[in-house]
Amino acid sequence: MRLTRKRLCSFFIALYCLFSLYAAYHVFFGGRRGAPAATFRVLRKGAAPARAWRGREQSSLESEEWNPWEGDEKNEEEHRVKTSLQILNKSTKGKTDHTIQIWGKAAIGLYLWEHIFEGLLDPTDVTAQWREGKSIVGRTQYSFITGSSVVPGYFSIDVDNVVLVLNGREKSKAFYATQWLVYAQNLVQMKKLRHLAVVLLGNEQCDNDWISQFLKRNGGFVELLFIIYDSPWINGMDVFQWPLGVATWQPQETNESLKTYQDALLQSDLTLCPAGVNTECYRIYEACSYGSIPVVEDMMTAGRCGNASVLHDAPLQLLKSMGAPFIFIKNWNELPAILEREKTIILQEKIRRRKMLLQWYQYFKTKLKMKFISILESSFFE
Repeated sequence: MRLTRKRLCSFFIALYCLFSLYAAYHVFFGGRRGAPAATFRVLRKGAAPARAWRGREQSSLESEEWNPWEGDEKNEEEHRVKTSLQILNKSTKGKTDHTIQIWGKAAIGLYLWEHIFEGLLDPTDVTAQWREGKSIVGRTQYSFITGSSVVPGYFSIDVDNVVLVLNGREKSKAFYATQWLVYAQNLVQMKKLRHLAVVLLGNEQCDNDWISQFLKRNGGFVELLFIIYDSPWINGMDVFQWPLGVATWQPQETNESLKTYQDALLQSDLTLCPAGVNTECYRIYEACSYGSIPVVEDMMTAGRCGNASVLHDAPLQLLKSMGAPFIFIKNWNELPAILEREKTIILQEKIRRRKMLLQWYQYFKTKLKMKFISILESSFFE
């Protein structure tokens, strides 16, 4: 009887050891078989649950053609873009050799600071008369000031290098912007400023001759010009294209109206973006922010835009050069066929397509930040 009990105990001990080895194998080696496909939950921060998407339109491209990251080269480029700024920031944290201050005197300055630089502003109240923020990139400290109290001659100048963000879309705006440029010119002449660049919300028909006299190549003092819309001046040397970005939500708008608009983007698989005075519009970038594919009317509008030798793919040259995964159409007569084909796309494909747009948009902003910083620092400090 005692012998039988010993055998029984030995059997259970052996069985326990075998089970332990089996469990250990799955814990340490089972995960290598490949992670399951990413679920939609990864989109929760910038997109709604799958049941909230009820779009009725469709892509004119085959599903695999939507992928802007197709191929090893583009995957590697995405990784480099995401990590290069992190390396810069970590390797020189707390050490700065240069300072550049951004004076935001147009709403597009908020897109530059909050969306491209991903910077914070203090106070957070959008109606505050003075708002400021700081960010260190590499060995350069960037600061941003904006608000109604930022007035020529009424705030202290303690920097040598400035980026001035201006609105020149209309004549009245251009007149106000000219006053800022004259003020900056005086600072340069008095040697209170060494370097100045301008980010300009240009005229929608690319009629921006008023600022030409201030450009350094024309005898002025503005070393670099980053201009919105497909200006014929863009040359990749001292004049560069800049995105329009998202619209600044006005204080008179309510939280409810903002949420209603955001929900509409979240619940739409596609967002129609017809051309207005110019092809580029805020809606393109707002749709990207929420993963709704822009359907863009790919046509040049009246005016002087798109006539530069370097703009072979205008309009929207900047977006196209970055591989924007949009639907471009030449005529709205193409829309019915797009809508019909949209009905055939399964939910999983729509989720994948939405995720890819969000990934591309983050890549777009990160790469734009790197390019902006590189151009500024090469011109100002080398």
